[in-house]
Amino acid sequence: MSSAVMIVAAAVSVPFIAILLHKARKHRKPYRKKVISIFTRFPSPGVTKTRLIPCLGEEGASYAQRRMTEHILERMKKYCRHHDDTDIAVWYNGSTEDNMRYWLIPKSGGDNFMYFFQQPSGGLGEKLREAALSGFRGNREYVVIIGSDIPGLEPGVMEEAFDALGGGTEMVLGQAEDGGYFLVGFSKAAVHKIGAVFDGIDWGTEKVFQQQCAKAKELDINLKILNTKLSDVDTEEDLSVLEGALQIHRQSLTDRKWSVIVPTMNEEENIIRTLQTVCQNCSSEARIQEIIVCDGGSKDNTVQKVKDFSQRVSVPVKVTHSQPGRGFQLKHGVEGATGDFLLFLHSDTHLPSNFDVAAESCLKRPGNVGGSFAWSVDTDRSDGWFFNLEMRILKYFTNRRIQNHGTNCHLEIMPCLQPAMFTTR
Repeated sequence: MSSAVMIVAAAVSVPFIAILLHKARKHRKPYRKKVISIFTRFPSPGVTKTRLIPCLGEEGASYAQRRMTEHILERMKKYCRHHDDTDIAVWYNGSTEDNMRYWLIPKSGGDNFMYFFQQPSGGLGEKLREAALSGFRGNREYVVIIGSDIPGLEPGVMEEAFDALGGGTEMVLGQAEDGGYFLVGFSKAAVHKIGAVFDGIDWGTEKVFQQQCAKAKELDINLKILNTKLSDVDTEEDLSVLEGALQIHRQSLTDRKWSVIVPTMNEEENIIRTLQTVCQNCSSEARIQEIIVCDGGSKDNTVQKVKDFSQRVSVPVKVTHSQPGRGFQLKHGVEGATGDFLLFLHSDTHLPSNFDVAAESCLKRPGNVGGSFAWSVDTDRSDGWFFNLEMRILKYFTNRRIQNHGTNCHLEIMPCLQPAMFTTR
């Protein structure tokens, strides 16, 4: 290569490399000096919140853990929205990072301030020590560690903790009602003492808080006790704390029911058969909280037929009225629904047997926010072979599209215009 060519190549390459470096710096995560470390466990039935199993059952205890983790993450996300110098680190147990990300990343709204770490082996002291030291390895100045089972924890408590650490305090503690603590935090000034601060603590006893305070004094750590005193949720006696903070009743943890919402407009030919399949193909009519028929102004006998049907079944059937348009009608139905699960059903659609069991199984996976059933068309031989072939082809490609769409959206087989979609409230 001639020297002239080499000079031209260099003249082109240097600006190009400079542009790439500039873009890399522009998209690099901003330096954040604070981190909130949340200790949690993947909500697997039978191994999660085991002390709640006697009163809630395995599924109920697992669901309580799921709701509390999502609740505390939303609270901490609210804090981070007003403090762009703060990251969130999720220290998890009981699953893989992929499962944790599938579950919680959508809950963060796509923000890029959340990291995931597997909890180390050993006791609680070893786990807390590693979480604290890990935070400072990232060159941060302040680390605060909390549990996921403190539903009463508000962003204001985090304000108090970080303000104390920023004002010269080396360590903060948030006292729990049961004799333990719900929050521990450190400034970088205490990093050389963290190795010993969790030694000699009788974890799981009423002595924990007092022993931790004594240990801080022994190590000459400047300690501040937060003004707020909170309760964690470990036993049946604590459930009132969860119910108050999350605005849910205990029954919603163990016996969740369905609201079926059906928009109608001149559907007297189809509506009764559709409502019959809802009642007949549910695993139990007791699982249905209500059927809400949202009529958009039918001119035929649709409304009267629904009212007559409601007198013949034990399932509550309500008729409401809204402006026409499927979106308006579904919105109106949701506003009046009281069930824990929502099923949106077209008035000419027949559900599969035990549809509620299949749908709930989909929604039980942490990270799934909705789904639908595979699509099909009711045909018979009298429709002709060519029409039946067209419908089979349409069914195949429609369901392929549905499944691909769901994979990308944390939904299981849920397209935009499915005749039977379901979600949680």
